[in-house]
Amino acid sequence: MQFHLDINTGVSTDKIEHRNTTLFFGSCFSEHIEKRLNDLKFNSASNPFGIVFNPVSIQRSLNRILTKTYFTDNDLLENGDMWKSLETHSSLSMASKAQLLHTLNNLVDEWHVKLCKANTLIITFGSAFFYEHLESGVTVANCHKLPGKLFTKHLSNTAAIVADYNTLLNTLKSFNPDLKVIFTVSPVKHLRDGIIENSLSKAILIQSVHEISKQHSNCTYFPAYELVNDDLRDYRFYEADMAHPNKLAIDYVWDKFSGMFFSTDTLKLNAKLRELNSAFHHRPLNKEGIAFTEFKQAQVNKCLALKTDYPFLNFDKELIYFSE
Repeated sequence: MQFHLDINTGVSTDKIEHRNTTLFFGSCFSEHIEKRLNDLKFNSASNPFGIVFNPVSIQRSLNRILTKTYFTDNDLLENGDMWKSLETHSSLSMASKAQLLHTLNNLVDEWHVKLCKANTLIITFGSAFFYEHLESGVTVANCHKLPGKLFTKHLSNTAAIVADYNTLLNTLKSFNPDLKVIFTVSPVKHLRDGIIENSLSKAILIQSVHEISKQHSNCTYFPAYELVNDDLRDYRFYEADMAHPNKLAIDYVWDKFSGMFFSTDTLKLNAKLRELNSAFHHRPLNKEGIAFTEFKQAQVNKCLALKTDYPFLNFDKELIYFSE
């Protein structure tokens, strides 16, 4: 019996490889995928300014990095003895205004270089709803739990998103002509907006990314949203909050992502690196025993062999641990 659709995502000709640079911008779901890439020693990084859900703020952050538009005093506010920016996640809040400015502007510099060298940029939209700060008129990435009366809530539309991203993608093409862009829509449900409102929001995002992808040959769509909501289609694949996909769902999406963007050689290397990761996290009952000593030596030999075959990968962490 067949209990789900098993959507065929196809195979992309634009591959993601270990030696290349892959960057992520957007919702928390994209960070799950980036972490798995990072664990398998891909050259990847995500969200310099923290998790961002709405397309308006994602585009603004990317434009800031591309144009090296540095943060100024006017972009910061003080709340609860902490300085923060409405353009960044609360994880970047700091007690020192000067230190926060220094940190944010260093990130602008670092990610300007990263974007220039990147091979793939993965953008994940989470919600078409966004908030505008009444006093400054700024579209915010995070409200930092400030009083709701300070903001107005808006719902973006497909035409506006497509227009903004046409401009952004044209700028990216001039900045990094070889960059490939993958768009996804997060399967995370924004239930605080309301069930019907969440469906409307996701529909706008899906229509937008398909229209954008049609107009730009360097853009691809990966159906993360459909894999969870139409393929698995069961709340057994969600956490207890009924909003966030659980590990089983993320595993399934990761397998589909791997099949679409990894070559056969990359998949084989991933299998070897997963074995090494498992060995690295193995904690024996007797660390002084002969068996564990032999086990560690076997792992050292595996690391050295992999390092010879893949000199662009770094195994220092594992070699230090297994050589102790």
